[in-house]
Amino acid sequence: MKSVLFLFSILIISSGFDSIRFYEPKPGTSSAINKNLVLELVNRARTNGCKCGDTYYYPVPALKWNSILEKAAFHHSVDMEQKKYFSHIAPDGSKAGKRIEKVGYKWKAYGENIASGYSTEAAVVEGWLKSPGHCKNIMNKMYKEMGMGRSGRYWTQNFGAK
Repeated sequence: MKSVLFLFSILIISSGFDSIRFYEPKPGTSSAINKNLVLELVNRARTNGCKCGDTYYYPVPALKWNSILEKAAFHHSVDMEQKKYFSHIAPDGSKAGKRIEKVGYKWKAYGENIASGYSTEAAVVEGWLKSPGHCKNIMNKMYKEMGMGRSGRYWTQNFGAK
């Protein structure tokens, strides 16, 4: 039985909310993500160029992994799982930019992809690349770094540039 897949993307936003709660990873929850594989898949698309919907994006520089962006991504995935929602906007009203700032990343640009229902890194990256908005985030030349977190069936990918 195929999982129902939900995808949303967010570009550059900001928010004035300060009431964000963060969670510490429990053993075996988040960082069972294969970071090297994710970077390889994302950077393959970036360095080769790819078509996102009807728009072709020329090659852009590879991203580097950032553990602060990973932490923010993981926290958002945990929050979605624990509070049973699926959105770029948390129930407390916080948006990605504020969540990323709260863990200490001073961004000039950021983006966020979320997904639900995928079981592997390869499947979620493939799903994002088939979605024009998510693919556009992956191919955005402004972003220099990324991090990704997973909790249960919820995935969050954060991009940033300082």
